[in-house]
Amino acid sequence: MNKKVILKEYKEKLCEISAKEFEKNQIVLIGDCLIEKLDIQNLFPNTLIYNNGISGDTSSLLIKSLYKRAIKYKPSKLFISIGSNDMGFEDLNVKDIYRNIITVVEEVKRRSKDTEIHILSIVPVNPANMENVTRDYVDSRNNFDINMLNYYLKNYARKHRLKFVDITKNLKNDFDQLKIEYTIDGFHLNDLGYKVVSKTIKQFVG
Repeated sequence: MNKKVILKEYKEKLCEISAKEFEKNQIVLIGDCLIEKLDIQNLFPNTLIYNNGISGDTSSLLIKSLYKRAIKYKPSKLFISIGSNDMGFEDLNVKDIYRNIITVVEEVKRRSKDTEIHILSIVPVNPANMENVTRDYVDSRNNFDINMLNYYLKNYARKHRLKFVDITKNLKNDFDQLKIEYTIDGFHLNDLGYKVVSKTIKQFVG
């Protein structure tokens, strides 16, 4: 997990997004690798959706890039998935991550008043002692902290009448871990996992 390489690729992807032609008042997705690797063309074939996710994204990077990736689009609906890399890359505590995510939400509310905001739950990891599990990704994240952050975000969404999209509930096993059949390495989702995620998001897209 080379942070310099990740940051270089992040900047390249941000330049690519900045150069996009787009229509305003459409659906926009922002966040980290969970969003970037969501295959919009195949999973949402009849819907115009702008996927502005970037692998390696953190809440602080999202705050800095928010205008280019979301606000200038004046989205009809905005889906936000962020927070896991704050634990994995930045080692932030739950309250700091939560505050950063709320900063993102409040900035969108202030600068794109007609946008319907959707906050996605953060997906846990699977720390199984298996050959395909990448320890760098899995061991740097704590499922207790992920569950706590989801609890805070769900309560915030309810209090402020925002949409909370719980993509996590159908991805977890009985131990609050990511089901091993939905992941390639204990952290990133596979095709089956993305089918579950897309099925949940579709309930909020129409």
